[in-house]
Amino acid sequence: MVLETNFERGLSPNEAKLRLEKFGPNEIIERKKISALHLLLSQFEDPIVLIFIVAAAMSAFLGEVLDFVVITVITFFIVFLGFFQEYKAEEALKKLKDLIIPTAKVLRASKLREVPIEILVPGDIVVLEPGDMVPADCRIVKANNFAVDESMLTGESDSVEKKEGDEVYRGTIIVRGNAKVEITATGSKTKFGKIAELLEGETRSKIQEKSEELAGVITKLVMWASVAIAIIGFIKGAPIVAIVSIAIATAIAGIPEALPLTTTIILALGVLKMVKKNAIVRRLSAVEELGTITVVCTDKTGTLTKNEMTVEHIFVGGHNFTTTGKGYGDEGGIFYKGKEVSNKDLEKFLVSATLCNNADLIEKEYGYDVVGDPTEIAMLVAARKYGLNEDIVRNRYPRTSEEPFSSETKYMITENRDGKRFKVIKGAPEVVFKKCNSVLVSGKHEKFARKWNKVFKDKTRSLAEEGLRIIAVAVSHGKGWSLLGIFGMQDPPRHGVKKAVELAHTAGIRVYMITGDNPVTAKSIGEKVGILGDVAIGKDIKKLDDDGLLKLLDKTRVLARIDPEDKLRIVSVLRKSGEVVAMTGDGVNDAPALKEADVGVAMGKRGTEVAKGASDIVLADDNFVTIITAIEMGRGIYENIRKFTAFLLSWNVGVTAMILLSVALFGMAEVILLPLQILLLNVVLEDLPAIALGLDPVSDDVMNQPPRDPKQNFITRKMWIMILGLGAFMALISTAVFSLNMVHIDLARTATFLVFSAFVIFNALNFRSLEISTIKTALRKNYILLIAVTASLGLTFLAMYTSAGTAVFKFIPASSAQWAMSLVLATTIIPVGELLKRSIYTK
Repeated sequence: MVLETNFERGLSPNEAKLRLEKFGPNEIIERKKISALHLLLSQFEDPIVLIFIVAAAMSAFLGEVLDFVVITVITFFIVFLGFFQEYKAEEALKKLKDLIIPTAKVLRASKLREVPIEILVPGDIVVLEPGDMVPADCRIVKANNFAVDESMLTGESDSVEKKEGDEVYRGTIIVRGNAKVEITATGSKTKFGKIAELLEGETRSKIQEKSEELAGVITKLVMWASVAIAIIGFIKGAPIVAIVSIAIATAIAGIPEALPLTTTIILALGVLKMVKKNAIVRRLSAVEELGTITVVCTDKTGTLTKNEMTVEHIFVGGHNFTTTGKGYGDEGGIFYKGKEVSNKDLEKFLVSATLCNNADLIEKEYGYDVVGDPTEIAMLVAARKYGLNEDIVRNRYPRTSEEPFSSETKYMITENRDGKRFKVIKGAPEVVFKKCNSVLVSGKHEKFARKWNKVFKDKTRSLAEEGLRIIAVAVSHGKGWSLLGIFGMQDPPRHGVKKAVELAHTAGIRVYMITGDNPVTAKSIGEKVGILGDVAIGKDIKKLDDDGLLKLLDKTRVLARIDPEDKLRIVSVLRKSGEVVAMTGDGVNDAPALKEADVGVAMGKRGTEVAKGASDIVLADDNFVTIITAIEMGRGIYENIRKFTAFLLSWNVGVTAMILLSVALFGMAEVILLPLQILLLNVVLEDLPAIALGLDPVSDDVMNQPPRDPKQNFITRKMWIMILGLGAFMALISTAVFSLNMVHIDLARTATFLVFSAFVIFNALNFRSLEISTIKTALRKNYILLIAVTASLGLTFLAMYTSAGTAVFKFIPASSAQWAMSLVLATTIIPVGELLKRSIYTK
């Protein structure tokens, strides 16, 4: 294929558009999607639906035509309701996956742009750096110390060195160096046909597994209870119709069929709410683990700070220069003693910083669109303020080679030419200073001896104490390096970070700042955001054994000049001591620490594809505040799932106990509620309030609690006491109401249905919180619960006061006195719940 692409300019936007129409989007396969028909048919595998089918068949066999018709209609209603709920859950999960779309840096019309990989086309020139995923099959145009991990394709774990002219393939990962490549094939024509698997996160969580396991155990117990009732009935010679009715009623009443599906729905809707707060959950189990986190290890740059670097101070040749203007805007200038200046040393410094730089600025009406590392972008903006244009500078001094920046070396070197070749280095000041044997002062190279060494080190320290990030720049001179100057860059803390740190401390979570930056700068930023304590540096950590490191971490909260290997060790030591750790990261070398952490958190904006792939959560805004918000929401989601689970189980216990108690007291001649009446309770009064409880707003005090013990049972012993106590109370009172009205069996069932349905509604208020008094929580805003209760009451009225309803469900229209009595009796569930809470909880 002849692509005819200019390697320096790339494609024009129009040519890229034409090629996209010709070759199609850069997609391999559509992500696996469960068809609507498959979801619909899968509803018939639900045990409760199978029981309803059996009930309908038995009704037909016994000649109960009306019952057969009603049960069949309700069965299909449940099937379609389950289909709708599960379809919405699948759509929610699909939206989550669609948010994790890789991007690539592509050269278009001579400017570097970051775009979704789907719009790349053959002939595009793409820049690849460590941690990037190769977005399509490509041929290398230019490479600098370039190596690729091809294990996804070949199974070989060793990285492969690549040079100009070699091929790289979609899905492989850059581990070292950088390269400019030309795309040769996209989409299904690439060699690697299974890249979509990279986006397939875990779609099941421990919460789902626990709820399904719990529902399965209870279903088996209920089925055995139904069988036992049937056997007892046969032994006692009870009528077959009564035996079947009671057995079916017990099964319908006791099986918590709504539990697994409701859990999935609440989990999916919950994580979509988290997406709106910029936290993209890749692994659903992370939602459960968020509530157990005891330690958050966070980066500084871009997470605690805005990552919008602004050069505020320049120190060149012994002179202090200041800049005006904030962020990446084009306003402002460079001043010396309050006056805008032109200075040869300053110009050489800014030209050199522009050459040893891979960022790019794209002019727009106000300011710039930017691509690249924020530190490098800030240097280009400073150069622009001086009147330099990076395109002109780079064309004037073309680059011949590059040694990319790495976290190990802490510097970057480029070789450029201007008739003769020369080199530029930029990086951490302590690293660059050690390499320099001279310094540029007033156009002359003086020895970088004791005097100038002390001057620059003192200046570096004073700027760092102001919270500025320091970068040094030098050029090759003779057989060594000559220092040109240093940048002092401001990266202010993000809005809300200090409050988020305080909230984390209130929630019993320790926060560590882990950064590769200067310890003085790190300490200054830590003080501004509320991360206080001693400062430790990487070289000191390396000298400690694990016990020594753990002791250090007890009193230290800021760790500076930390390597990725140090991060991994810190996480490992904390976890071994029993902590539950969340770790942030963005680089390819951060992946092991992200994997080791209980919850790995990758940066969505500046994170590499490797870091995102190793993470459990991706922050769309790279913001520390979002981490704490995600923890708060994760705690709330988990608590809501436990609340509606306990509510459902108390209903199941209550109605099952009521049936068994009536059989024990009154025999099988007259079942306390007919199967259709229990079916109405099940469909109308069980599911709607449960879903509403699952969508309860996060409690105001959720972050006043310590982290949850990860060993804690999903349903604790105290919760079981609540479930069994409230279920038993509902069963006893309902059975008493039935016995007092047995002179008229239809009236007795109507009264029992009324009081039990009212119990369910008031009992939902008990489960607004598992521990806090209902008096304090009952009136908290939850419009969905209000709608659910209103809908339940409305459907109850239809069943009781319409001719069709009374004919189908065998109700007798209740008087206002009966309604009043039912509501009065039902309200007693509130003080019973209060007594249970006070007896089992200390607060």
